[in-house]
Amino acid sequence: MSSFPLPSLRRPVFRLLALIFLLVAVPVVHASTITYNVTLTPSSDGYGGSGTITLASSPAIAGISTFSQANGQLQNLTFTIDNQTFSLAGYPSATVEFLDGQLYNISFAQTIGTSPNRFTLDTSGVYAFYYNNGQSESDGSIAATPADLPDESSSTPQPAGASATPEPGSIILLATALLGGGFLVFRRARHSQS
Repeated sequence: MSSFPLPSLRRPVFRLLALIFLLVAVPVVHASTITYNVTLTPSSDGYGGSGTITLASSPAIAGISTFSQANGQLQNLTFTIDNQTFSLAGYPSATVEFLDGQLYNISFAQTIGTSPNRFTLDTSGVYAFYYNNGQSESDGSIAATPADLPDESSSTPQPAGASATPEPGSIILLATALLGGGFLVFRRARHSQS
């Protein structure tokens, strides 16, 4: 029974392939979306509501992070107030900003319906909801918190849609572990024969 020698990983070509593999694998492992639950709290008696924001990646812990549909980072934005739903589809120019990892500003404006049932929602740090055909206003503050995964067994909440390692990353990590383990077994076998 003849055995075929495995190529040495010390050769420059294999080192280059390994480096390319790592450069491609790292972004895939860390790529995940994150969803925030949004709460619209009225300043006085008025209309409050809720919503969601889905981002392509987590905001930076330090500094300002800007998310928009134009830069591919804002995937979804919806508000529901007084049974009226406002969305990113109605205002694709919306931007969401986080300062030091916390919601800082949402720039959004959309009018839905027609007279006499016209509603408008404007946000810029705070919100203003115009109802009664635009004649009355309710305003208040906006807050966002990461949505929890439905896993009840976890003691620490995690953002919805975000996992420690997404599925493509799991496959890459498994393949890397198998290759590394195979290399170690091959190396030990070679040393024991010497």
